[in-house]
Amino acid sequence: MQEDADRAAAGHASPASPGSSGSSASPASSGSSSSLSGLRAAVREGWMGENRAAARRFVACYELFLECQRREESGAGAGECRPGHAVVDPIDVATGYVVAAMAISSRRATTMISFAFDLHTRYPAILTAMAQGRLDQRAAEVLASQMATVHVDVLDLVQQQVVDEYLAAIEGGIRLGEKAIRSNVDAIIAGYDANGIRLRRQEAARTRGVRVNKGIDGMSTISAILATEEAAVLAEALDHRVADHRAADAAAAADAAANARDGDGDGEAAGEVDDYSLAERRADALMSLVCGDTGPGQPGAAGQSATAGAGVAPLRPRVTVIATGNHARDDGGARVEFTRTGQAALQALLDMLATSDGATFEAVDPRIGAADDARAALTYRPSADLARRIRLRDGTCRHPGCAIPAESCDLDHVVPFDHTDPERGGHTTEANLAAMCRRHHRFKTFSDWRYHLHPDGTLTVTTPEGSTMLTRPSGPLADYRREHAHTETQAWARQQRRTPDPTGDDRADAEPTYWSRRAARHNAERHNTERARATTDTIPTPPAESSRWWNRNAPHASAIELGIRTLLLDHHRQRLDDIIDPPPF
Repeated sequence: MQEDADRAAAGHASPASPGSSGSSASPASSGSSSSLSGLRAAVREGWMGENRAAARRFVACYELFLECQRREESGAGAGECRPGHAVVDPIDVATGYVVAAMAISSRRATTMISFAFDLHTRYPAILTAMAQGRLDQRAAEVLASQMATVHVDVLDLVQQQVVDEYLAAIEGGIRLGEKAIRSNVDAIIAGYDANGIRLRRQEAARTRGVRVNKGIDGMSTISAILATEEAAVLAEALDHRVADHRAADAAAAADAAANARDGDGDGEAAGEVDDYSLAERRADALMSLVCGDTGPGQPGAAGQSATAGAGVAPLRPRVTVIATGNHARDDGGARVEFTRTGQAALQALLDMLATSDGATFEAVDPRIGAADDARAALTYRPSADLARRIRLRDGTCRHPGCAIPAESCDLDHVVPFDHTDPERGGHTTEANLAAMCRRHHRFKTFSDWRYHLHPDGTLTVTTPEGSTMLTRPSGPLADYRREHAHTETQAWARQQRRTPDPTGDDRADAEPTYWSRRAARHNAERHNTERARATTDTIPTPPAESSRWWNRNAPHASAIELGIRTLLLDHHRQRLDDIIDPPPF
């Protein structure tokens, strides 16, 4: 196969220039050209192998879904549900198995199964091209998404023409961008089903929205899908606000430069290098448009045009502080968490509070079970404090692979609550509650998968076949507990190094006595004092009005003398300490 790929690559090589001949090429250049051809062929073969593997993966996902569907139809609830309904959705079961097999998120697994279903039922021509290694998964997804609303009566003709023209283009050396690919597909669709394009655009309008996602390193993501005209208006507003900010910065720099020339300033602002990127300025502009500018000289500030800051709601953030309230236990510092976006640095919080119109602080005790109550444990509904703790602990839905925020999840009793006799188990406590999105809450309740929650919030999920998956809570409360546990582990390790446990006949290590520790302490103090004298200027500072006597009798400091003195002191210090401060025995 490698030889065939090499011959194919050689067949596509560009012809020699008119003034060149095969005999004039040097052996070195011929060897280099052959090496490049082989590498190019290897790259293409790897690409084609990846495409074939993707096709096999989609075939396996489709067959897995069919098996889960067959078992659901013959299992619980068979024949009792309306068409299109199920007690446990087969795609949820298949998603769980794909997550267990591939270690991917539930959303990605569901998307993979859904696309596998579409490839088999709507776009077999695309699947065939992938199985041949000629079409990659990303291109297949683009082609399928453009044909999503094509009427079934003409779909076979449309997809075959779309696939044939796309393969002919890329194999002919044409490289198209995604926008060009979509335009070409729409041109084909328009010849068969122009209404399909209108339907697709109407459905696209339903994806409009703004989403806030927690990030890392003190950053978060806000993404927006807007109509084209809305995005154009927002972009124009951002650009105008960026221009206003740049003008304000330029005026401030000019004032600083003028003050420096007049001797009223240090001129540092005028010499600053402006490495602030356009993206950063747009982020500032977005905050300005939403929250307003309150600084002097800023657009929308007091005394200026009211158009920038008009109608802006006051900034009142909600901040969660996780700490026990015991200063001795919180010596590592409290954890500051914003409810929607995640952890923030303390200085960032202080800067924000300086410009806000107040804030809501929520104190959370991180100790396990701090909100449990013996009487409330026998009631089905958790208290508000307990519910808040579970969401802060879990962060997201606890089912393997699911990333739905805990704020949008149900609170599920891992051991089912016994409504007949609550004393028998399934108590409403932190150790028995977990955040589950509605989809996975139903899946856990009605499927035969087994769930076990550990005291620290770790959840173990076992499939009917016996494979096990484990998820750990990812919320700020769990992070705080892990950091605290790590600190305690390090403290224990230090203790064990100092005082190991007596085992068998082993003798404990001898420790310094009181007198030895005192001598060592005095030794360190003398060492620090002498070193400070040796490394600092020992010449006394003369009075403000020096007399002739001072000038004649000023002490002379010799660097050589100081170096020798330091060397001698380091060499003989231990002997001198033993003579000056000997132990009493």
